[in-house]
Amino acid sequence: MKYGDDLWELRESMEKLSVGLLEAIDSGEREKEEEIRQELRQIGKEDPDLVYKFELEQLQKALMEGRESDARIHSMLASAARSCLPQYNLDGLWVGKYGQHGYEMINVTYVGDQLIAYKVTGDKSVPRGEITFQADLNPLKMKNVIGNDPSSSTSTSTEENLEPINLTPYAAEKWGTSQLPRHKGLGQVAETGFNNNQWMDGQLIIIGEEYFSFAWVPIEQQIFFGRPSPELALKMLREIGAAAITPFKSWEEPPTLDSDVNVLKDYVSSCLEKTTESVEEEMGGDAFGCIWTGGETDESYFQ
Repeated sequence: MKYGDDLWELRESMEKLSVGLLEAIDSGEREKEEEIRQELRQIGKEDPDLVYKFELEQLQKALMEGRESDARIHSMLASAARSCLPQYNLDGLWVGKYGQHGYEMINVTYVGDQLIAYKVTGDKSVPRGEITFQADLNPLKMKNVIGNDPSSSTSTSTEENLEPINLTPYAAEKWGTSQLPRHKGLGQVAETGFNNNQWMDGQLIIIGEEYFSFAWVPIEQQIFFGRPSPELALKMLREIGAAAITPFKSWEEPPTLDSDVNVLKDYVSSCLEKTTESVEEEMGGDAFGCIWTGGETDESYFQ
C-alpha cells in the first residue's frame, strides 16, 4: 500500500487489533488470540514498513542457519518492499535554503539503511564534501512498530519510532495526506572554517516525492528541500563552492552558458527564489503545520 491516508487508516486498525491481542493474551482467551493474530498477519502484508522489517528479520535468521536459498528469497522480498518506501527513494540532488548562507545543493545517497546527505555546494561553516545530515533508517533497530505483533518480533529493538506529524485540514487537503512520516537523524553544525563541528539530534520529514525536510531540533532550524531542474543543477555545479546567493532581479531572457560568471550567479539566484516562493505558496504557509513552537517535546516542535 502506498503512503497516504489509506495506509494511516490501516495502521489505526492494526493498533486497535494489537490492543485486543494483548487483552486476549492477558485473559487467556486462546481462540480469540489466534483469531486476532491471523487478522494482524493478513492486513500487515499491506504495510510496506512492516513487510520490509519482517523480511529483514527472516533474512538474518536464514543467513544464521545457513539457508542460502531462503536468504535469497527474503532478500528479494525485502528489496521489493523497500522500493515502496519514500524514505529510501531520496537518492540524488536536492536544493534547500540554509538560512543566511543562502541556497545550497546536497546529494543524498545510501549505505545499506543509512541515509547520508553530502553538501555539493557548501558554506563557511560546513563546506562542500562534508555530511550535512544523516539518518539510520534500519527498521530492526526500532521498537513499537505500528501494528506489529507484540509477541512475535525477533529483532533487537533499541529506539522508538517517531510519531508522524498531523497536518492541519487545509494542508492535508493540499497534499492529499493527513500525516507526514518522520525519522530520527543527526544534523551537523560547525563554526566558521568548519571548526568545532558537532552532531545534534535531527528529524527527517517525508513530505512527498518532490519534497522533504530535515530539522536540526535543538537549534529549531528546519530546511525544506526540492528537486532542482537539470538546468539549475548544472548552473549551480558550475559555481560549486559559492558561499551565498544574492537577491534576484527580473530577467527578460536567460543568460547563455558563455555569459559572465557573476551574471550566471545572479540568474541562478533568481530561479531559486522564484522556485521557493512557488513551493511556499503550494505549502500554504503556516497551514503546512511544520512551524517551530519551542516546546519541550519532539512533538511540540511542530504546530
